[in-house]
Amino acid sequence: MRPRLFVTLFALGMASSALVVEPRVAEGKDKPAGAASAGTIEKPIGLSPKGLHWGLTLEGVAKLYDKVFEEEYLPLLRKAQPGNEMLALEDEQKTKQGILRRANSRIEFGKIPTGVDQSPLKGEYSYNNGESMATLRLRSGTDRHFFFFNDRLWKVYDEHKLTKGGTLGENFAEASKVLSKRFGVPGKLVPADYDKGQPYDEMQWRDPDKLIRAVDRGNVLGMVYADRTVQDNMAQYRKNKAEDLHAMDKDVAAATANPPSYAGKPEKEKDKPAPKGKK
Repeated sequence: MRPRLFVTLFALGMASSALVVEPRVAEGKDKPAGAASAGTIEKPIGLSPKGLHWGLTLEGVAKLYDKVFEEEYLPLLRKAQPGNEMLALEDEQKTKQGILRRANSRIEFGKIPTGVDQSPLKGEYSYNNGESMATLRLRSGTDRHFFFFNDRLWKVYDEHKLTKGGTLGENFAEASKVLSKRFGVPGKLVPADYDKGQPYDEMQWRDPDKLIRAVDRGNVLGMVYADRTVQDNMAQYRKNKAEDLHAMDKDVAAATANPPSYAGKPEKEKDKPAPKGKK
């Protein structure tokens, strides 16, 4: 039996490694090295924790992490002394389990601009199209952002700090090599394009159901996993375009458009009403 591909994204409570990948196929078998095109992963990779999948509601994601935190705190509670130490751990666990359910945890991208516009996440969402976002800090210290369309999960964005000796390397170039090795194929480099709303260089991969993007943010690497069904049909999901808040009001623009010209006419004529039947 050929070895299967297993990818785990952020195994909570285990190592702080972003990805754990077992070999896809033995090199030289089934397919010659380099036969796959850059950025193309033939088999779907899995999101972690187990059970995380596209289409989950925010409450569904919260319930999934309830179990994650229970498993994470179980060995700590077993070692804790009865009394204050155990109570403190139980309170900490309940606090984490309630984060995604807090009213201020979810950000709705309606008609009113949000503070997220001043963050590197700008461009990962649009306004007035039923989009929302929730954030959870993992035990590894990674901030994980969940993006929804009409309360259905379609994208996960993880922020990793790049450090010397870290599992993803010290910079984007090192991280790209690490990820290419783990995914089994080199990524496709997509340079930044501000006109298209892409402010950072990216390395991209595609598997049968996901677009995977490694975003170069200097000492931070953004790892983005998006549902290809949504990503490849984005125009259908983002029908409403952003309004220019600085644009002139339509009525004002109409009233000031093509004003009558009095250039070269005597001052008295400017105040005279236009003759009947003439414009």
